[in-house]
Amino acid sequence: MDRLRRSFRDSFRRRKDRVPESSKPHQWQADEEAVRTATCSFSVKYLGCVEVFESRGMEVCEEALKVLR
Repeated sequence: MDRLRRSFRDSFRRRKDRVPESSKPHQWQADEEAVRTATCSFSVKYLGCVEVFESRGMEVCEEALKVLR
């Protein structure tokens, strides 16, 4: 659970050395084309469904995961 919590926190933190995605549009051209032509696919796993009362915040995510677990 601690690894999952750390990965959520790391993914939401803003890094100073990150280059904004808007400055490299060429990177996403193939993906955009696949989305527009409906030829893309995503492999996902369903964890479950939990109603939350706030729309954002690490604590909200952590509590929802505890309920699912």
